[in-house]
Amino acid sequence: MKVTWRILLLYIAGILIFFAARAVFVPPSFGELGHYRADSIEEIAKIQTKVGENFECFNCHVNEYVSWSVGKHKGISCMSCHGLLKAHAENPEKHEAKDDILGYNAYPSVTEFCMSCHAKSPSKPKNFPQVTIEHGREKNWNCTKCHDPHDPVR
Repeated sequence: MKVTWRILLLYIAGILIFFAARAVFVPPSFGELGHYRADSIEEIAKIQTKVGENFECFNCHVNEYVSWSVGKHKGISCMSCHGLLKAHAENPEKHEAKDDILGYNAYPSVTEFCMSCHAKSPSKPKNFPQVTIEHGREKNWNCTKCHDPHDPVR
């Protein structure tokens, strides 16, 4: 019987240590909006970046801004297609970054790059622009022959 009490006391002590550690290590906002710390949203929003924001690009690329701001891609940041281009933003004269889009670096062609978002898939919303494989798939096809990437409907 003595062993049972010791095990029971050890079990209770473990539970008390667990709740004490949880009170110390788990932030108060954890779990408010799901399985993460809700305060992190505000903290992340306050982080300042020096390059990579759309306004960094629009200081110089006015025509692209005008086209982008009224186009279907206006909700997509410049970085989504062009990457960070930190060297270009810091010194545009030295690093021109012509045709420096992620598609040339990560995909075999511009069309494959466009299809990474726009390939037809039943999992996408019905109103999302989707392209079938047959659309414009002639040899050496390039989506930008018909579509302005900043305003693709034009």
